[in-house]
Amino acid sequence: MKILLFGGSGCLGTELRLIDNTLLAPKRSEVDINNCRDYILTHNPDIIINAAAETDNRKVEKLPNEAIHTNVIGAANLAMICRELGIRLVYLSTDYIYKGDRGNYKETDEILPFNLYSWLKLGGECSTRAVKNHLIIRTSFGKNHFEYKESFTDKWSSKDYVNKVAPLIYEAAISPLTGVLNLGTERKTLYKHAKERNANVTGVKIADTNYFTPYDTSLNLQKWQNYKEATPVCRTHSNCRFCGSDDLIKYLDLGLMPLANNLEPTSELAKNTERFPLQVMFCESCSASQLSVVVDPEKLFSYYTYRSSINAGYVKHCRQMAKDLQQKYNLNEESFHIDIAGNDGALLKEFKEEIGLEVLNIDPAKNLCAIAEKEGIPSIPEFLTLDTAKGVNTIHGKSDLVTATNVFAHVDNVKDFLLSCKELINENGVIVLEFPYLIDFIENNEFDTVYFEHLSYLNIIPIDNLCTDIGLKIIDVEKQNIHGGTLRVSISNETSIHIPTVAVFDLVQDELAEGYLLYDKYSNWSKQVDKTIESFALNILDLKRKGYKIAAFAASAKGNTLLNSASINTDIIDYIVDETPEKIGKFSPGTGIPIVNKNRLVSDPPDYLVILSWNFKEEIMEKLKPIYSGKYIIPIPSFQILD
Repeated sequence: MKILLFGGSGCLGTELRLIDNTLLAPKRSEVDINNCRDYILTHNPDIIINAAAETDNRKVEKLPNEAIHTNVIGAANLAMICRELGIRLVYLSTDYIYKGDRGNYKETDEILPFNLYSWLKLGGECSTRAVKNHLIIRTSFGKNHFEYKESFTDKWSSKDYVNKVAPLIYEAAISPLTGVLNLGTERKTLYKHAKERNANVTGVKIADTNYFTPYDTSLNLQKWQNYKEATPVCRTHSNCRFCGSDDLIKYLDLGLMPLANNLEPTSELAKNTERFPLQVMFCESCSASQLSVVVDPEKLFSYYTYRSSINAGYVKHCRQMAKDLQQKYNLNEESFHIDIAGNDGALLKEFKEEIGLEVLNIDPAKNLCAIAEKEGIPSIPEFLTLDTAKGVNTIHGKSDLVTATNVFAHVDNVKDFLLSCKELINENGVIVLEFPYLIDFIENNEFDTVYFEHLSYLNIIPIDNLCTDIGLKIIDVEKQNIHGGTLRVSISNETSIHIPTVAVFDLVQDELAEGYLLYDKYSNWSKQVDKTIESFALNILDLKRKGYKIAAFAASAKGNTLLNSASINTDIIDYIVDETPEKIGKFSPGTGIPIVNKNRLVSDPPDYLVILSWNFKEEIMEKLKPIYSGKYIIPIPSFQILD
């Protein structure tokens, strides 16, 4: 991770360079913050820490021009560059942003800068917020010794010596934390702070001096403490989950995004929900694509609102899959089939009804397992682990077929996942994975399938290498049309009777020939994504300005990515229609758009309906014919209007 530091010669910058001697920290005489574009382009950092500032309060009051030049104009210049290049920007602000009359200030509290210095720092905060992946740190620190003779006994803060605060700032900078963060230490008087390193300091009261200063700017540090003490909801991912390499390079940055399926009961809560950086990285060692962060799976999957059986297109796909695999792998009534992350049992139900298989669903979402059980599908509400697999074997025996549709891309530890699947199958059993195929993802411009559940964007080469490493072999690959382009991969034990088909070799050669092992392929594509997002935002805004009413269909995860990346909210789209009972009455995360029953299309019809689940557009338009006669907007792969 390459970090560029502006303000490296200052009090804080000096400490940060001691913590990490690899920091790029040019002197002001070498690179000015107002003229730094070429330097940034040359060094291409992952993170920029902006600690450059005029911090002398008295000087700022008397001679503000230099402070304006650095604290406001320079910060804005840096923000524009970081926004354009997709660089994480960490901005050092001040506790003087708060009014300073009561203390224990939270990041969400109202702000009222105390003096001109803090007003100018607020100006830097404002421009920093425009950067997709930003962190604003409000803090207070001083030199490592207290150099004054007197200190206030009635002035409170969370200020500390820079060698105590700098490590916190560095850790926060490289963390996945975003937005505003208070950093400091415990609440104390400045006199107590001073006495730690200056035994001769004299205590005075503010009223007995000529100083104009706030009484209490102490910070509520709960957000930082939650990150440090608890299992963080989101953590940084820095080593390839397929090969272990740290040669990861970011190629797509969609900004700060909410968790796509965390619907809220009010619009305000939905708009203000927690956000995390949504970025995709390329592994130069094995070509695997993966997110830069990992969100706690318990947060994502323990209660899941997507239900497979409601999607008629997917159910049709499951029925055909049962027929295909029955013929290919000689499945019969005596065969045992386990589905991993089987949701509400939609896939297993088709296998059970078509072939009569013994079936078992393993899914961590307790609400979905309960639904599957009611449909006659035995279910275990757990994540798949090696211990879970061994427990299943003890009770049910080894299986003939393990399927995992639209789940492998959700898995962080892919090696353990495949080893657990291997544990579940008998000697000649087959593991069948289905996942959105990376090549379709790129070729069809399917950037909206990037969300925090999808940790990986999968091509065949890194999976093939991983299988070889753990005693498995890929025996067949088939492209499927569902979900905008899906790959079905069949895997078995390396000692099984199954022989790999020529399709496996051909697919590997295609990926090599089309340049999918080269970073430039992905970097060039990300520029196309930026244009697609801009086109969607401008076109839909133009329709709204002309007075048309616009709604959307399908409160899907991909729809959430599209709407948030284009900054679309209730100003543009009035409501989102969905058929999932658990979603109706909730509000879409990030946008605050209400999710309603399809009857709303009759009582309050829009002129245009954006189909967010565009991969099922034909089925959706056919279904809505009896109740909707307006026009449709298809956003992907490019903006399109259909009658």
